[in-house]
Amino acid sequence: MRDRDWALPLRILVGMAFSAIVILTISQIFFRFVLDSPLIWSEELVRLLVVWMTFIGAAVICWDGRHLSVDVVFVRLPGKVRRALRIFNCTVALGFLSILVWYSIPLVGLTMNVSIGAMDLPEATYRAPATIGGGLMIVFIVLRIWLRWPTDGPVSADSENDSVM
Repeated sequence: MRDRDWALPLRILVGMAFSAIVILTISQIFFRFVLDSPLIWSEELVRLLVVWMTFIGAAVICWDGRHLSVDVVFVRLPGKVRRALRIFNCTVALGFLSILVWYSIPLVGLTMNVSIGAMDLPEATYRAPATIGGGLMIVFIVLRIWLRWPTDGPVSADSENDSVM
């Protein structure tokens, strides 16, 4: 259970979204400049996929513990200080994400009946990634703490045990 990749389905989704973005962008170029008939909806769909990919990808990164960090000082700290810093880091992240999710839920509800854009999708489709991605980030941070909490042994800049986040 500790070695299971809980984020694998999301990795696949992010990969599919990225592939769709590339295909749609190339198709848009072809239709616009070769066929002189642009796909009106493609730019909007690409933008939507980028937003979803960003928030879902951030959740995957939370599971991996690979968020961008400057660990020059962190790897040189004593084990107990590193542990306290990890706890502080997780607490701040979970607090911020909880606020994000809590306040984005009503916003998604308010925009459910408002259609926008060429694809005539509810505006909530553009607001939901923050709510869903934030919730997934919370779940993965908690799972990471529970299943993968690092030891206070030696660490390196490339080690998976550098941080819980």
